[in-house]
Order: sequence, then C-alpha cells, then structure tokens
Amino acid sequence: MAPAPATSSDYLDRLMRRESFQALWPLFALAPKPAKEMTESFSALVQLRPHMAELERCRVIHVGDGAHARTAALFAIKTDADNISVDPLVNERLVSEWRDRHEIRRFRWRKARIEDVIDELNALPAMPTVVTFVHAHVDVDAVLDRLRWDVAYTLACCVPGKQLTTTRTPHRDDEDLGVLSPDRRFQVLLAS
Repeated sequence: MAPAPATSSDYLDRLMRRESFQALWPLFALAPKPAKEMTESFSALVQLRPHMAELERCRVIHVGDGAHARTAALFAIKTDADNISVDPLVNERLVSEWRDRHEIRRFRWRKARIEDVIDELNALPAMPTVVTFVHAHVDVDAVLDRLRWDVAYTLACCVPGKQLTTTRTPHRDDEDLGVLSPDRRFQVLLAS
C-alpha cells in the first residue's frame, strides 16, 4: 500500500504572512481545529479565484458557513465579491461586531438553512454567483438544483457522500494537499 501524500502548510504560511490574518484570527481561533478550518476556507479561495477573475463582479454564497461565517469573512477580506454566509447557527452578535470592528464591506449573512432562503437568494438582482460548500453538510446537488449559480466549490471534508456532487460532471475533481483535513478532495463545478 502506497503512503498517503504529505500535506502542505503553504496555505497557513501564506495566510499568516498577510495583514488580514490579524482580522481573521478571532473568528478562526474559536474553532476546535483552527488550522483545519483556515486551510479548508483558503482552498475554496485559491480554487475559485481564477473563475472569479473572469467575472467583472460577483456574489459568493457560502452555504453552511458555521456560527462564525469564516469562509465568507475570508472572501470579504480577500476579494471584491459580495459575500453572503448562510447557516442556521450564525452568531449574529459576534459576526456583526467583527464586521464593524474591522470595517468589513461586502459581508452579510442569513441565519437560516439554505433550503429555506433559496427563493430569497434567487430573487436578488442578477449577478454572476459563486457558491462555496466548505463545511455545508448538505446535499450539494439538491441545493444546486434549486439555486441560481455559475461556479461552485465543494470540499469532502466531513461528509463526502453529501458534500461532493454525484449528478454533475466536475470541471475539476482533485485533492488539495494544502487542506489539513482527513479528506482533502474538492470539486469545482460550472453551471451548464
């Protein structure tokens, strides 16, 4: 049996060298495994950046982003996209205070299950839409069947049977050695 490929600390090294690290750390420090969480969110950013660069302006919906809206926070600091974190556990006081303290723009949230706000999200003004499923724990295909989207990123992370597509042909299906999770398989999906 061949040994598993070694992981890389490249994402953590890159994040920790940036001024934005100081702003992001309070949200990630609250996680049981902050390095895991940071590298999972950063993988989404790295894998989606080339697609986002092709878009003049876009909206990113972060599905199942957790109580601290970490992936949306990272994207709000690192991109010009409009970011919406969707999770029924969003700690609104904490993320609101964080947003205000760091004067973060283009960062909103919906304290709800994605299934309950899809119609509301689809009713937003038309704009290229990117979707992240970093910690979603939802059926990716069921959500994408109903949501208006252009590009999506999903990471196996904790629930590979649900967090990876089983009905779509991924644009990219690979392993990201920069992700410090037991399952580092990700997919980038393009709407047809």
